[in-house]
Amino acid sequence: MKKIICFLCGLLFATANIHATTLFSDSFSYPNGNLLGQGPWIQNGASIVNPIQASGGVATMLPTGQDLNAALSSPFSLVDGISFYIGSTINISAATATGDYFLHWSPATGSSVFISRLHARSSGGGFQLGYLETSGTGASLTYGSTVLNLNQNYRVVVGYNVVAGGVNDTANVYVNPTDYVVEGNNTPYLTDSWTSVLAETVTLGAVNLRQGGTTTGATLSVDDLYIGTTLADMQVIVPEPTSLCLVMVGAGAALLRRRKA
Repeated sequence: MKKIICFLCGLLFATANIHATTLFSDSFSYPNGNLLGQGPWIQNGASIVNPIQASGGVATMLPTGQDLNAALSSPFSLVDGISFYIGSTINISAATATGDYFLHWSPATGSSVFISRLHARSSGGGFQLGYLETSGTGASLTYGSTVLNLNQNYRVVVGYNVVAGGVNDTANVYVNPTDYVVEGNNTPYLTDSWTSVLAETVTLGAVNLRQGGTTTGATLSVDDLYIGTTLADMQVIVPEPTSLCLVMVGAGAALLRRRKA
């Protein structure tokens, strides 16, 4: 009986967070220590100062230091008309007035093309999130107007839309979406249109964690980092303990009765 219940418990937990169209997911459930070398994470650039840490089931990042990236299991082609989403649970404990970016994606591991740069800057007693599509002449950094609280978890989702033609892709940034089924029922924290003269890439290949400049970067943690093709893929599903126990006990009892019959 104990073996049956343990099996059911493992099965339910394993299936609770399955998303049919997930391209990448990491909940940072690693032993405490350097994130480099754990899971898919490899170093981006040469800096080994202030290594990004796995700590208590999250990735912790400082204002400056080592940057890491992780490859998708297979590159995702960005064809006209599609959208994809990058979601993460962030908790920012400190930010600067200048601000800097801490999360982005690229066409491949080791690439110097940094797209969808998610920024944070201080504002009053809190912070604001910003978005920069990429580098290059004309690129515009857009900040949301809502001030968010320090030391509070936020589910932040970047929705990237591939628009037919050149240099015209768009993006929406959502904070704590309330409807993961109908995207239009959520009010974006900010919206952005591609303004850089640099052309968009046609491949999504890696996601990057970046520790910013010494006087510009934020101190934060990142958790439940997902990439998928629907907004629903961004939702963190945690089974309720009571419901989970009832399901396990009921299923275990049913199996036990069958064995006795």
